[in-house]
Amino acid sequence: IFASTIFISWKKQNLISFYIVLLRGGYYLAITTYKHMKFLCMSLAFASVIAPGQTFAFIKTSNANIGKYPTVSERYLSSAHYAQTNQNEYSKHGSRFDKVKSFESRLGNIEKLAPSTLANFYEPHLKSFSVKPGDVEQLSITSTCYALLTLLSSSDSSLYEEIAIMDTSFHPVTDNPFNKISVRAIVLEILNSEWRDDDLFQVPLLLYTVLEVDKERKLFGANTMDEMLSSRVRQLVESVLKARPRRRTGSNQPLSEYIQFLCCRTFATLYGSSTPPSDPGINDDFRVSSEFESSVGGISPEILPSGTASQLSLALTRCAEISMNELCRQLAYRSAGDVTSFDIMKLAYSLLSYVTASASLSCTAGRELIRGKGPDPGTRVPTANRQLIKAALAAFFEEQNVDGLWNKGQPIYKSFRRSGRNVGNAFVFATDTLGCLLQMLPHEDFRPHMDALQKTLCWIELHMMVEIIPDYCDPDSGQCYGKPLRGWASPHLTPDSGPQAWSTAQVLTCVSNMRTTVRALIHTDVLTEFKGISLSSYGAKLAAWDRLLDTDLAASENCGKFRTLKEVLEARMIEPFNSNMPSIVPAYSCILFGPPGTAKTTICEALAERMGWDFVVIDTAAFLADGLSNVAGRINYVFERLQALEKTIILFDEIEEFCLDRETPGLGMESRMLTTAMLTAINDLRRAKRSIFFLATNRLRAFDSAITRPGRFDMQLFVGTPNLEARCIQFRQKLAAISLSIESKAKSEHTYKSFLESVWTEDAMFMNYLEGMQFASGCVNILSSGLELTNESMAALLESQAVVMTVKGSVRDEYVASMSLSRL
Repeated sequence: IFASTIFISWKKQNLISFYIVLLRGGYYLAITTYKHMKFLCMSLAFASVIAPGQTFAFIKTSNANIGKYPTVSERYLSSAHYAQTNQNEYSKHGSRFDKVKSFESRLGNIEKLAPSTLANFYEPHLKSFSVKPGDVEQLSITSTCYALLTLLSSSDSSLYEEIAIMDTSFHPVTDNPFNKISVRAIVLEILNSEWRDDDLFQVPLLLYTVLEVDKERKLFGANTMDEMLSSRVRQLVESVLKARPRRRTGSNQPLSEYIQFLCCRTFATLYGSSTPPSDPGINDDFRVSSEFESSVGGISPEILPSGTASQLSLALTRCAEISMNELCRQLAYRSAGDVTSFDIMKLAYSLLSYVTASASLSCTAGRELIRGKGPDPGTRVPTANRQLIKAALAAFFEEQNVDGLWNKGQPIYKSFRRSGRNVGNAFVFATDTLGCLLQMLPHEDFRPHMDALQKTLCWIELHMMVEIIPDYCDPDSGQCYGKPLRGWASPHLTPDSGPQAWSTAQVLTCVSNMRTTVRALIHTDVLTEFKGISLSSYGAKLAAWDRLLDTDLAASENCGKFRTLKEVLEARMIEPFNSNMPSIVPAYSCILFGPPGTAKTTICEALAERMGWDFVVIDTAAFLADGLSNVAGRINYVFERLQALEKTIILFDEIEEFCLDRETPGLGMESRMLTTAMLTAINDLRRAKRSIFFLATNRLRAFDSAITRPGRFDMQLFVGTPNLEARCIQFRQKLAAISLSIESKAKSEHTYKSFLESVWTEDAMFMNYLEGMQFASGCVNILSSGLELTNESMAALLESQAVVMTVKGSVRDEYVASMSLSRL
């Protein structure tokens, strides 16, 4: 495969062997055995002379630490990828990002096919998904449930919109002109179908599925369910509650670990969607409120069996206890080398049950055994042991087979009521196991196991099969035609079984969960690389947004009559992104322009906190990290990573030098090319629609017109000084610190506001935040000295303030002119 080979050898302290080989496709591979970084760098420098502009990959076979020479490595190897063969890990952001991004792209290619793949298993006349369409005219509860869960699995909520309507309030007869799959119709069909309440594989799977699909309880409300449907749901809840683990049976539980997990997951879903009673008063006894019974799972109280709340709490407690014991037992068997007793599926599903139950009870203080005595100390479930979880997950991946899957382990049913049940579909498909682990555990737990995940992906890619399902035969020629059925089959089935709905759904769910995990890890890496702030883990916080002082978007003779900056951001960003069906088209990009010191960075960070998104600032230094000669390449590097961020507020702070107007006389070719590169990068980031980004500048007129035109930036907002209402808030905050009667404070506030209104367009509106605070402090000092606040005293203060004001002269003229440039 080599087109050429260059060998170089010279001696200094020890022998250096250096090879450059030209690989197929024009890529160069450099191999060196020399352990000193300086000469390794010199080798690359020599290689870059031989083949300028090429990308080199280094495989260094010695044990030397590349990181010992950061200055040299940045100087000589800023564009190279390193790998140490003895450690099998990447030491630069670039190579690690490229590898993981490629992994994510492969997952994305499969997920793009998911809607059409899944839709082929749907049979409209049965209102369900069939194991294999056309084989049996019977509703398959298992296949339908797994297919519905697949529709919910993707992080991209729009992925399945082309084939399905997920809204359970949607009427399938009158509101479905495009004949899409109606989730509401499917749920009603499977609830009314024939199923046995003693089949503890189907029962928890069915109940969990309908609870997940109908999260807003549009079907399970008191006014939306008839008596028959209510009876069916009550039957499901009763059957699942009876299946809780029993302490007295110890390790000999009647149900397999897999079914125990299905039940535990259903308990957790019911418990997690319950509304706890209001906090008891100070003098109230501890008690279980009867109101809690009616709010379990968000289900109407008439449907629930008696005592559901207490049984649910006990069931989760037992799940946590029994599953932890089994998990420790399996780890002990494995550590002891007892291959007869160790079972990989027992380990995996006891881990899942332990994590699920512990997470559900993490905010509880235990159970009350004697009314009025409070929680019994022995009933409190301890926090999940993170070291145990990581050890179990590591053991699970270490047991992975070469092909990327795992041994079939314990069957789904421990015993079978009739013969013929102990076949391939009676064993767990490993993709279902992995998919559940990816869903239930933190994304970071999988960072050490990326290679194992890729092995599973390889199996998925290699084992997709296509079968032609006949639907028409030509009577003359006898030739039959049909539609292709694409999907997967469990390896526990016979080789000629062909793709099946339940196994295909499990694979697609696994792929979606795996892609969500990989994207989350990429997001964390990029955020860390650019020193971003992770705010999403804290959820939406209103405090910083409420403290933010507002500003008007246009000049006004009558203050406060124009739209404000916060009002526009709330309407175009906060509300649309917090709503499933926004009435206004959301804005993904915005230019913030205005004089220095107007808190443009603070505005973006406060918005991130308000929305519960992460926040990152990209400044000039990010584009100059590889030197002036590599800015164009660095633009591609930075934006490629920013496109991988999700739900992040990105602020480009003062990067005018890379977006200069190309029509400016005397502007060099390099600057023009940088502007062109930046235009393309910004456009790609906007089209990705995964984050919101702002461009903050003090010099809007310096930008190229292609930057400021509609399309690349949805809005262009002037960020000025605090408006009149904000000035009054500043004064009120200062006034609260002094001792003054309520009447006197109210009179002073009125006087203060009236004065500012009278001189607003002269000087008052041009005070920045700090100058406004100084003016408010001066007015409060007058009051604290026992004097009355008058227009004359405030005019004197303002006059002295105006002498040192930032916005004055030509800056003021520019300020006034800029206020009219806002574009909403």
